[in-house]
Amino acid sequence: MNRKISIGIAISIAAIACAVTFVITMTVSLNNYNEKVADVQQRGEMYTKLQEIDAYVRNYSLYPVSDDAMKYGVYSGYLECIADSSARYYTTDEYYYKTREESGNVVGLGFVFEKEESGYIKITDVYEGSPAAENGILPGDIIITVEGVSVLESGYESASEQLRYGDEGTKRRFTVRRDGEETEYNLARASFGIPTLDAVLLDNGILCFTFLSVNEATGTRMQALLDAYSESRVSGYIFDLRGVSGSVYSSVGAVVSPFTEAGTVASAVYKNNSTRIVAESAGGSFTDLPISIIIDEKTGGSAELIAEALRDRSSGVTVGENTMGWGTLQETRTFNDGTAIEISVAVIRPEAENGSYNETGITPEFFVEYDGEREPDPSAYTASDDIQLKKAVEVILTKASAAAENAAQSAAETSVPEEAPAESEGETAETSASTVRQGEPQPNIQGEEDRPQQ
Repeated sequence: MNRKISIGIAISIAAIACAVTFVITMTVSLNNYNEKVADVQQRGEMYTKLQEIDAYVRNYSLYPVSDDAMKYGVYSGYLECIADSSARYYTTDEYYYKTREESGNVVGLGFVFEKEESGYIKITDVYEGSPAAENGILPGDIIITVEGVSVLESGYESASEQLRYGDEGTKRRFTVRRDGEETEYNLARASFGIPTLDAVLLDNGILCFTFLSVNEATGTRMQALLDAYSESRVSGYIFDLRGVSGSVYSSVGAVVSPFTEAGTVASAVYKNNSTRIVAESAGGSFTDLPISIIIDEKTGGSAELIAEALRDRSSGVTVGENTMGWGTLQETRTFNDGTAIEISVAVIRPEAENGSYNETGITPEFFVEYDGEREPDPSAYTASDDIQLKKAVEVILTKASAAAENAAQSAAETSVPEEAPAESEGETAETSASTVRQGEPQPNIQGEEDRPQQ
């Protein structure tokens, strides 16, 4: 039996539903409003306190306030307060140098340095073709003065800034100590390319790629090296990515394309769950040879993605130690005064079974711990102490040998003798025996086109 409700009751029910919806919406909105108001109040209190501190220090401190240093400290300190190890504030000079470095071409003196235990400046690397290299500066040299002032007196930060930044053609005077002897240099800054990738063919046919950085020119350099060795009989590839990290992903696709199948290599997943492809492989013709990838705890960012792509989209086998676990994408916000900030805005998600390596890193298939320096001349691997390089070579030779054995076995299985015709009446026993001998499987002798490359 159907029961009918009056129009008045229906209207009342609808009104109650609307009222409940309104109350819930208002409650949620009010909570959001209160949170925002509280946040604004807290920030207001913070800014007010900062003004009070600034006024007190300027009025009573015995020492002057450096406005530039204060601004740098405030901006940098703000970014240090977020849980983003890649967040950074750049001064005008720092940001200019960063963009030049990522392009693969910089203006400078041509050496990399760090703070030594004594407080002086230690040169750790010298770029080929740079003013430093042309004037005999070597890794391990110690810079003790800059513009006639001791590094200990001026401070490491001030001295390093004088060495690092400056326009092309400007000069910098500094004193180097080497083996107890001191030599003064007065070098002019020049433009030069940052080495990003080199290759050498080992005596066993393995082509070893040594990465020095990953920048916008790395993909072009990879293709140039492949062209240079196009006539060589290559038996496998080594990708040495140890000590290399960076936030430039634009060249990753070009680096891995020759060795991987076509398709998306990785996407960036943003805060709102939107995605964007950051690296794609065009597909290449070098996908059938064994690959070893050497990694360590300093392999990060775009170098990590190269290792992941070669491992999951090709025949790559990783050797070494766990990687850094830097799997985020950074974006830069520039300001009118030439300064900039850089923050992480997305997680890199490789299109592979292993998924994101962010914070966890890549665990190598062959874990080989090694604290020494990587071999500068891979062709001398047999006499080297670099056990990670030796293992990478061993992996390729083992895979190449297994592939050759499989090919030989497959060839033997397919060379089944044709069934001998039935004996005709009157055929002699000698003829029959001859037929059986001709029908026996023959040894598999590989021709030049079948022999595995060495």
